Amino acid sequence: MADRKPVSALVTQLEARSDNYLQQCLKTLPDGDRHTIWSRLYATSQRLKQALDENGVADAVLEIGSNLLGCEEIAVVELHANGAPVSILASVGIVEAQRSALLNHAAKISSEIAEGRVRIVDKRLAADEFLARLGITALVPLSQGPTVKGAIVMFNLLPQRSGFESGDRELLGLLSVYVGPGLFGLSASARTERR
Repeated sequence: MADRKPVSALVTQLEARSDNYLQQCLKTLPDGDRHTIWSRLYATSQRLKQALDENGVADAVLEIGSNLLGCEEIAVVELHANGAPVSILASVGIVEAQRSALLNHAAKISSEIAEGRVRIVDKRLAADEFLARLGITALVPLSQGPTVKGAIVMFNLLPQRSGFESGDRELLGLLSVYVGPGLFGLSASARTERR
């Protein structure tokens, strides 16, 4: 069973953040873009808090990606030392070519993730050419303490989405802060691999 103390502390942090987002929603006009962003951040923090209680963090990420970010091709991966292949902890909508790309280019993808920053891929930038060629639209590093342990890898967005907006970047940042400790702070027996 997972050590509940770190999980409890993480739940407390998410509760405080969630309360803050709710207060911001109440202060913002409902028809404004900022209200939508606060609402999405609130929903994300609530869903992550629930997932921590249920040991379902990876599944929550897939749900958040689909419902709030418009991406139904997502993999949650764990990195391994020395460029060893990544482990796919959970995924939705990825096809065999995408799965193969993750596994066959593990060292290069791992080095991109190890930079430790949320990465929105821009096909026009030479630095993003490799990720864009694989169909990756975003990399969200997941850390446990100071060490990057994994990532959320997002492939193609839904057709009605042309890219990520500023509110999406905030949501990806929230995931980057809380998913790693929620996922990798749990004991290995509390995590399940799902393909």
